[in-house]
Amino acid sequence: MPLPVVLWLSIALVAVSQVMILRSTVRAMRAAESEQARRGIEWAYAVVPVIVLLLVLVATWQASQEHALRLGLEASANQSVAP
Repeated sequence: MPLPVVLWLSIALVAVSQVMILRSTVRAMRAAESEQARRGIEWAYAVVPVIVLLLVLVATWQASQEHALRLGLEASANQSVAP
């Protein structure tokens, strides 16, 4: 399976799981009727992983693009012209 397919599949799975986590957090906060300070902490525990995963996915995408470009440049440099 090529890297972009694996990367996009990973992004889709991460997005679905993070939406489910945020949905669960909202439901739990509605049911608990907790104070405002506690809600902030609960949101931080739910949102910070989303941000970190987005940064990791962006870095992975950039690295895969750079790697593909480097492979393309190396392949064209390795082609020799016969005199």
